[in-house]
Amino acid sequence: MLAQIASSFSLDQPSIQLPFITNRWAVGFFFLVHIIFGSFTMGALVLGPTYEWIGLRREDPRYERYARTLGNVNLKIFSLGATLGGFAVIVVTALYPKFFVTLITLFFWPAVVAFTIWFLTLGGILLYNLRWDRFRQRKGVHILIGYATATTEHVFLFIIVALDSYLLTPGSGQGAAAFFNPSYWPELGHRFVGNLSWASFFIAAVAAVYAAASRQPANRIYFHWAARTSLVVGFATLVVQIVLGAVFVESIKQASPGAFHYSMQGPFAWLWLLQATFIAILLVGSNLYFWQARPTPVAPVLTGIVVLGSLITMTPAAFFPKDLFALRYLALAIAVLVSLVHWLISRPRRHAITQDLRRSSQVTLAVTGASALLLFLLMGVIRTTARSDYTIYGVMKESDSYSIFQSPSKGYYP
Repeated sequence: MLAQIASSFSLDQPSIQLPFITNRWAVGFFFLVHIIFGSFTMGALVLGPTYEWIGLRREDPRYERYARTLGNVNLKIFSLGATLGGFAVIVVTALYPKFFVTLITLFFWPAVVAFTIWFLTLGGILLYNLRWDRFRQRKGVHILIGYATATTEHVFLFIIVALDSYLLTPGSGQGAAAFFNPSYWPELGHRFVGNLSWASFFIAAVAAVYAAASRQPANRIYFHWAARTSLVVGFATLVVQIVLGAVFVESIKQASPGAFHYSMQGPFAWLWLLQATFIAILLVGSNLYFWQARPTPVAPVLTGIVVLGSLITMTPAAFFPKDLFALRYLALAIAVLVSLVHWLISRPRRHAITQDLRRSSQVTLAVTGASALLLFLLMGVIRTTARSDYTIYGVMKESDSYSIFQSPSKGYYP
């Protein structure tokens, strides 16, 4: 009996192939849903204590109310995000056994640390939120607890980016060479800032909805302030994200040129145009809001320049002569710089009274918030499709990732 059990590994088990949706898109779906909650939590864990600290410095209770609301949201959704992450791993294990065992063997100890760190994160979230009033006289300690919790959560990001970037730009060798592969640092910075950006845009949209639904004037004014503050943070971090995104793409081009060209010229090249469209919506939407919030004589001109630059950025490559293709990136750079100027011009005075949120501004914020979420998810899809029919680019084909893992020297999983 024992011999039969020991030899069961050698049975030729059929691989699981999902019809219609396919295995790759099934795995992608579960990971994208997990990322919505996980990345929002990561961004909110950094934003919360930062707003609390600003409120302490400025003696403005609106910032603490904002921070406390973010903390309550994190308390409610963290476990859901973690559960979805665990379920996504189960789906990968079932559909791509050889791929999963290969990857987890290479990154075993980092993966152990990544999932163990969630215990510290959960404890920090509970302490930070459920004991908020206990730290009323020790706000500095409370803020440090918030940042410590954010740090533990970003240990997970620090590790999980190594696995994700390895799939597209696998470094030679094992250990540190595999962990700190060529696109690791650019992707880490890009995703960190991206979490702050899309979360802030989305919060701005939610605050706009609350402002529209609130019947109390004081609450409407507060939510308008929260919406504007979030939009500004989302816009400022979007600018940084665009720069880091260019560095990230360049690192892929240098380390995995085949994947880069496949992504840019293959059957999924249209995703880049869709990405440019979402970025354009965020830039134009931000400028429209700046114009609506504080009309100035130059606001229509600046917004028009951003619209024109965005349209050029969204134009398909076939419309550009080969020697003028760089015009697309120049137009994007101009749109970003003009947007920065518009933001600086439209800033209200520090102690200015916040005005009620107009209907046009509410629509603008709602559209930009939804676009920010879609843009963030689309970036993950682009990274995945760039691998073509590889699960680990240049190392393991998708067709080689199915069935039960067979150790070359032993009859059990390593």
